[in-house]
Amino acid sequence: MLAGVKHGLHGLLALAMVAGCSSGDSASDPPPAEGVPRQVAETVERLERATQRRDFKAICDELLTKEARERAGGGDCIRLLRSTAADVRRPRISILSIRVEEGRADVRVRSTAEGQGSVQETIRLVREGEGYRIAALDG
Repeated sequence: MLAGVKHGLHGLLALAMVAGCSSGDSASDPPPAEGVPRQVAETVERLERATQRRDFKAICDELLTKEARERAGGGDCIRLLRSTAADVRRPRISILSIRVEEGRADVRVRSTAEGQGSVQETIRLVREGEGYRIAALDG
């Protein structure tokens, strides 16, 4: 799943096995999600805000599953994310689709950053307690 460290935003997302999202404001955007899909989207939106603020502690401690945090460096998660994101400017990631099935969700996203091309990836989330946490990123 994580073949190697890439550069820029895509490296940050691959390292953390995460991505953020942007809800968009175009008239052609689909209506806001409700229920479980909304909970999933809110988790991804929290990730986007944390990424834009460079709040890697929130990403590692609040948004990743324990297993995803371990894959993202464990105790070094925050430091590794900070290092990988050093040159990332104006990250934006849009949710393309959400699929929910029995306690897990796949969110297809498109990520971009200033000076970088866009990449489509899928974020896997799992239900933990009353909400969802990010478990993995598949390219």
